[in-house]
Amino acid sequence: MNTIPTIFNERKIPHRVVGGATRADDLDVPRFTVLLLNRGGRYYRSAVFQSLETAGFSSIISVELSSEPYDIENLSIRFPAVKFLVPLEKVSVGDMINLGVAESSSPWVFVVWNDVKIPPSGIHARLVSRLEQERPLCVAPNLSGTRLDQLPVQMVPAYNRGLFQIEPMPCLKDGSPTAYPFDFIGIYDREKFMRLGGYDYTIANPYWQNLDFGIRARLWGERVSIASGFRLVYDGDVPSEDITADASYVRFFLKNLAPVFRRDEAFLPTSKFFSFVGKSGMNLFDAIRFFSGVRAWVRLNRFRFVADAATVTSGWEPDAP
Repeated sequence: MNTIPTIFNERKIPHRVVGGATRADDLDVPRFTVLLLNRGGRYYRSAVFQSLETAGFSSIISVELSSEPYDIENLSIRFPAVKFLVPLEKVSVGDMINLGVAESSSPWVFVVWNDVKIPPSGIHARLVSRLEQERPLCVAPNLSGTRLDQLPVQMVPAYNRGLFQIEPMPCLKDGSPTAYPFDFIGIYDREKFMRLGGYDYTIANPYWQNLDFGIRARLWGERVSIASGFRLVYDGDVPSEDITADASYVRFFLKNLAPVFRRDEAFLPTSKFFSFVGKSGMNLFDAIRFFSGVRAWVRLNRFRFVADAATVTSGWEPDAP
């Protein structure tokens, strides 16, 4: 049973690195590193890298899904500045991002998939200025499908008859908060990302892994917001999210929804065990062991909390910057 990570990059993923040559005259660390996640499919990969270079990105890390990508050697010759990371075991989306962030040295990491179109203008100067002035944990884009229909990328948490849920809606106001960056896409502050601990590799379901990151950030005083003028378009089908309340949900629940905040610290009450054990699907021994492990994790991080989920959700203003 995997233990919840307590520090960033606690899990060392075996991987190999291909390419990523640095020119002798590259003395300055780029402001942005593009972390390109590969969803599978060819997607004219050379055209993807060409569009990133045209947009002005000089630091690109491509995280591969397969341990034997068919075209990686040819691509590394054609695009020598691109660093390819090839995990040698099965990884989650959060693992891919953690791995890429650890390899980056830029203050900002732009996480995007290979089936998303990057505008030739790159990242607008106004957004760059906003990032440097406000220093948000993550700024997510407005996303559109192939028909240029605006997607409901603003995720608003709410309690409905005592049950926690997420209500997707279109972003109508610049700077609106969101519970998580849809499809993991966004510009992340590398230092804050690492300080937060990154994505939890023990949560396998991408939806709950992403939501765990976003809600944990909010509970610890950080913020994920949407820049309405930061627009990207999918070049293929819009990915669906599996919101099944599975074992990943149980981990999310205990880490984020169950802790109670009093005075200046959080704790996981013993009484929460009874609501947990029925959802867990574990035998009693494993449930006690897992609950104790999460309780120890909450205690270790108790002073990082600034609120609990009930307070954060009740005070959520979807259109407020």
